[in-house]
Amino acid sequence: MLQALGMPEVGLGAALERFELDVDGQGYCVVDIVDDERASIVLNALPDFPLEINVERARQFVAAWRERNNMLGQPYQVHREQREV
Repeated sequence: MLQALGMPEVGLGAALERFELDVDGQGYCVVDIVDDERASIVLNALPDFPLEINVERARQFVAAWRERNNMLGQPYQVHREQREV
């Protein structure tokens, strides 16, 4: 189901929550929240190298992404998908 939007799940396991971050219609990265403690960031330019981070930091990254693009006036999208367990 999560794979239908773009990048397949890699790294830490099936995502409970996924954020796909795009600028000007181009995919930039995917943030997967795996559980209450773990998340990963996968850059579209380096899909084979997921970066493991904690959940709080992952949510801060998504918020900073939105804020930065708002400040720069760049068209962007954050696609959010949540999975029931």
